[in-house]
Amino acid sequence: MFFRCLVVVFYGFGTFTLLYHAPAYGQKEVQTILKAENFLLQGDTSKAVTEYKQALAHFPQNFVVTKRLAELYYELTDYYHAILYTNIALDITDEYLNRQDLLLAEGKGQMSKQELEEQTEKKHQYRSDKSDAHHLKGLIRLKQMKHDEALEELDRAIQLNASNNSLYIDKATVLTAMGKLPAAKKYLHKAAKEPLLAGKAHFSLGNLFFKEKGLDSALYYYNSAIQLNPLFKLTYKYKGLVLTEKQRYREAVEALTRFIQLDDRSEDVFFRRAVLYNELGESSNALEDWTKVLTLNPENQEAWRNRGLTYFKKAEYELAVKDFDEALSLEPDQSFTRINRGYSYYLLNRPNEALEDLNEGIKQMPNYYWGRYFRALVKLQLRKRKEACKDVRKAIELGMKEEDLDRVFLKKCF
Repeated sequence: MFFRCLVVVFYGFGTFTLLYHAPAYGQKEVQTILKAENFLLQGDTSKAVTEYKQALAHFPQNFVVTKRLAELYYELTDYYHAILYTNIALDITDEYLNRQDLLLAEGKGQMSKQELEEQTEKKHQYRSDKSDAHHLKGLIRLKQMKHDEALEELDRAIQLNASNNSLYIDKATVLTAMGKLPAAKKYLHKAAKEPLLAGKAHFSLGNLFFKEKGLDSALYYYNSAIQLNPLFKLTYKYKGLVLTEKQRYREAVEALTRFIQLDDRSEDVFFRRAVLYNELGESSNALEDWTKVLTLNPENQEAWRNRGLTYFKKAEYELAVKDFDEALSLEPDQSFTRINRGYSYYLLNRPNEALEDLNEGIKQMPNYYWGRYFRALVKLQLRKRKEACKDVRKAIELGMKEEDLDRVFLKKCF
């Protein structure tokens, strides 16, 4: 007896549905699967894998269990085992397809029209299941950077189930990775014909044009993707990146803000928006975003450095020094940060600390003329005119323009 078994479980990877034309699942079989899914709901992937393996030992022809194991190993980035279980799933579908072909051949002329339709529908379902297994194998090969094999698997999946338009999106992803952008666009346009996939397809088209530096076309497709699916957060991020490259900073801020309204845990997006606020001269907003980045990741050296620079622009030199301290504690060889801290010490009238930082910074970056110039200012503060003038002359030799010099040096050194 065959029947369609349906069990729906909500899980972090999405809604998991057991839907398969196969020999009837017994109660024990279904309970085993639900037990494994419950472990996943609790966040214990290891126990879920163990439970699924035990289920497969008892029910070796269970396609759902086998494919689920392959999916879990894929999520765990254990691609060896993901391929192993995908191949087992393919063997299972081959066996069911062979049985079904035999059943249809033997029943030809003996089955009623209804029975023939039912058995033909089962065969279509097995082909769909086999297509799903090839699809998964293609995604695994893509992660392994085996693009030719990934393309081969996706083509097999398409041959088995050409109506699954998500296959065209993933094939486009592989073609993009292979540098075959025109072919990728063709498949994305094909996938976009399905309303449920149009937003994702247009987002991917935006990415392709962005990759080619076709900024206007990229923006067109990102805007289209937003209209089709306004809750897909990544579209706002990439729209913000395009607008940043076009130097439309205010609009870029608006796009990133929309992302943040959907997800306020992205360190990268807060970082990018802080940079934009600095470009717009909105230091207070930039400081808020740098602080958010550091709340999300206190070890982000670039955020400490940039917040320090923002405080510096606001002439809050004590706060700037504190942030430069943090940045240097995380990355002591950051020469620019050390030189900036040295200059901040100079502006705080702490010349000895300034000189120590600038000496170290210049040792690391001997051809950075601003470092020489800042040290000249400190030496002048320490009443070491000859040494200050020596640094100024070296700064000019390295490329500094005389019009950038403080007038005091023109009087004392030239």
